Formats: sequence, C-alpha cells, structure tokens
Amino acid sequence: MQQQVEEEEEVFYDEEFILILQKVIIECDGYDELKNYISINKPSFNLIKTQFQKVLNQNNKENFEQNLQKIFEQLLQKNIQRVFIRVLFQYLKENKDQMNLKKLQNSGIAKNWKNLQVQELQEFIELFELKDQITEKNLLQHFQDLVNKKKFQDAFQFYKALQLPQQCFDNLIDQMGNNQDAGRAADFIIKQDFNPANYPKIVERLEKSCTRYLYQEYSWFKCEEMLMFSQSLLVYYCEDAYFHDMKREALSIIKRNNLINQIQKPNLKEQMEKDLEVGFEEIPNILFLKDEFKPVEEFINNEIGVYLHCKDFGYSENHIIFIDKIDQNYNDAWKCINSSNAIGYDCEHITPWTKLDYQGFKVCLVQIATSNHAFLFDYQKLKEFQQFKNDMQQLLENVEILKIGLSLKDDLKHTVNYLKLNNIIIRSIIELSTCFKVLEGDPKLRSLAYISEFYFKKKLSKYDTCSNWEYRPLRKAQIHYAALDAIASLQIFQIMKEKNNNIIEQEKDVLTIG
Repeated sequence: MQQQVEEEEEVFYDEEFILILQKVIIECDGYDELKNYISINKPSFNLIKTQFQKVLNQNNKENFEQNLQKIFEQLLQKNIQRVFIRVLFQYLKENKDQMNLKKLQNSGIAKNWKNLQVQELQEFIELFELKDQITEKNLLQHFQDLVNKKKFQDAFQFYKALQLPQQCFDNLIDQMGNNQDAGRAADFIIKQDFNPANYPKIVERLEKSCTRYLYQEYSWFKCEEMLMFSQSLLVYYCEDAYFHDMKREALSIIKRNNLINQIQKPNLKEQMEKDLEVGFEEIPNILFLKDEFKPVEEFINNEIGVYLHCKDFGYSENHIIFIDKIDQNYNDAWKCINSSNAIGYDCEHITPWTKLDYQGFKVCLVQIATSNHAFLFDYQKLKEFQQFKNDMQQLLENVEILKIGLSLKDDLKHTVNYLKLNNIIIRSIIELSTCFKVLEGDPKLRSLAYISEFYFKKKLSKYDTCSNWEYRPLRKAQIHYAALDAIASLQIFQIMKEKNNNIIEQEKDVLTIG
C-alpha cells in the first residue's frame, strides 16, 4: 500500500504536469497535453487541486485572473476531463471575494453555460452572478431542447439541479410514455416521490409490459390465477392473449371474472361480445378444477414419482395446519413450536408487478415446520394482532430454538419489517446454503431445490413459487408447496447434523434488526 502511494505521489509531482499547468495558466496553451496527461495518469481531484494551487502560488495568480475566461472556454471546447473543471470551480469558490468574478458578467462568459454539465451549471451561475443573463426562460427552453432530443437523463438532472417547475417534470414523463422509456420514467417518479396515479400513461405501459412477459413465461391458467387481484393487469393479459391466437382462453378468463366491461377499445369489446354469444364453451382453469394436496406437476403434467411430497417425510394433509385467527388451533400450534429445539422456517410473499405498483411487497404466509407438524400462519389476517407479534418475537429471539431455512435472513427481515417489530435480535439462525457449501465442499451457494434433490433424489416442486398467495382459500397444492419448503428445510438440517454436527454448530448465526 505504501509503495502504491509513493508511486502515485511520484507521478503527481512529475515535472511534466507542472509545466503543462504553467502553460495552461500563463500562455493559455497546452490543453491537448493536459487532456492526455489526465487520461493516462488519472490524478485525483485533491492531487490536481494541490498542484494547481502550487503553480498559482508561483506568482501566476495575476496571469490566471487575466486569462480566466479564455482558460475556461478552452477547457470546455477541448472537452478536458470534468475533474479539472471541478478543481477550477472549487478554487474560484474559495477565492471569489478576492477575484471580483462579477466583472466577467459583460465579457460574454455567460454564453458558455449550455456546454456545462448539469451539476456544474448552478455553481457557474452563482460564481459569476449570471442570473440576470441566464434567465428562467433560457433554462426552460434548454430543458425542452434536452427533452426534444430525447436526452431524458440529462433533462431530469437539469430539472432537479435547477429546481424547475413541476410542469417541466410532467412534460418530461409525458414524452417518455413509450415502452422503451417507461421504466426510466418510473425511476424518475420514484426518485421524486410523486404519486404514480398522476402518471397513468406510464403505469399502463409498465402493466402492459408486465403482462407480455407473463404471457411468454407462464401458462394461461397460471396467469389467470396470479392476476386475480389485479383487474387491470388481467384485462391487459386477456387482450394480449386474444391477439396471439388464444381467443378461447382469453374469453374464458373474461367470462369467468366478469371483465367484458373493462375492455377499453370499443372495436375489441364488440368483437369479444360477439365471440361470447350463445354457443361459447368456457375452458375451466385446471388449477382449480383438479386441485389436490400434492405437487401441481403431477396433476397437470402427469409427472408421477418425480417430486417430493410432504408424506415422504411422514406429514399427511392432516399434519398441515392453516391458521388465520387466534383460537385453540393457534394456541396449540405455539405450544408445539415452543417445545421444539429446531424449526423449518419459510415465507411466501408477493412482490410488486411493476415499479409503480401501489401495493408493494407483501408477506402473505409464514410456514413453521416442527418434527411432526407444519403450521401456516396467514399474515394478512394475523399481522394486526399483538399476541401474534409477541409470539413471533419470542420465537425469533429464543436462543434455544434453531431457526432453519434457505435465504433465511431475507425471510426473517421480511417478517420483522412487515410486523413492525422494533430492536430485535434474532438468535440461532441456520442458513442451509452456507452449511451445504461448507459440509459438501460445494463452491456455490445452492438453492433449496438443488439441496433437496441432492439429499432426497427427488425434485422439489417450484411451480407455485409465483402463485397468488393473497387468494383465499389457498389451493391444496399451494398449501402442500408452502408446507413442504419448511418441512424440507428441517429434514435437510437433520441430515446435515448427523453428518457433522460440529460444522452446523459453527454456522449458527445472529441477526440484529432495528
């Protein structure tokens, strides 16, 4: 490290750089040399500043002040690296009172303002007191020019730095209302913390882009189930599917969910209404028609014997308890959990469909597996009960109960944040991916599906990962999926513990939140 610093200092104090700076300051020359020097040696802001000051202190301040405008203009015209402009502005700011920069107001220096980067412009106006010359009208016109040239990032930075009227921002977002730029427009809206409802064009673009992705990635019946709580998205999906030779499937969704009046395009709505007339045969959604307590792949793809079941570990359907209220089942569940020395832990949640989704991230379900039961706690119903918050906090802070799972810290953070628990220390965490890496000598952090198949020689169904976890009642296959993730975590831990308990003990972790 010391050698590196010495080498940097040696390059910095190179006589070549001193001569170049003297040329720039005294003769208004050497700009190409300056550009090349900075490009090759990459001196830092502080190093340039120190050497710049050193040259000025060699009786060169008068020359510098006389040549300031020409130096400044040449730096811009030659496109010298902006770090040097920043050094120049810093020096001017520190010595403004002694230099009388205001005298340059009528010399034409103001004409250079459009060549400055946004972050430099405000400083330029203040340094040379140019508010009267660079008027609000000039700034608004320049902003509009940036928008017209589709330099949207520059326009946004300009809007923020100069604190332009919100009308400018609204105009910018309106001009970005196409598929290619909608994502960036959403980022700008989020950064300004503005209400997405005021930008319906962007919201619509994002939602349509989302449904096009879903159409390409998932079966129509899974898309219907995933989007049941998002009517606008479901309508966009149906329109897309209808245009892509899936008319009967789209119309079945529309009929089943009573969406025909949500179709905005009159011609399309009229055509769909004709198609839905007498004689139309609705296609049922297989996820609801054939729902069984087992992996979905078995009853939609007939993949028998391929996937893990809860029953493979001795958990029948009766051993999986869904809890959505404070009652005897709830109390019995916590007695069972609190008497355990290890539990499998997992969460099911939904993430926003788009960047501007009003609902945001939601934890919908928490699964806790003990040696003989799996308890599925309905967060949407229980999150407001103080007793549930207290029970969860006591469990998480209990050092005697191991909390076992994969990507467990993320699930625990979601639990704590969603329940609004404060200043909590979660103890005795076992992260399976880390344990597997150490125990099996695997160079990568593996998924729960990978680790399960490694130990149990069967696949772990992931079909319902992105299913609709808000829908109630949950499908039987969803309940099986949710319970199995927690059960499999606990079963994997038991195998690991038998193989090398010392390693497992060493991997116990603590998480502090708040």
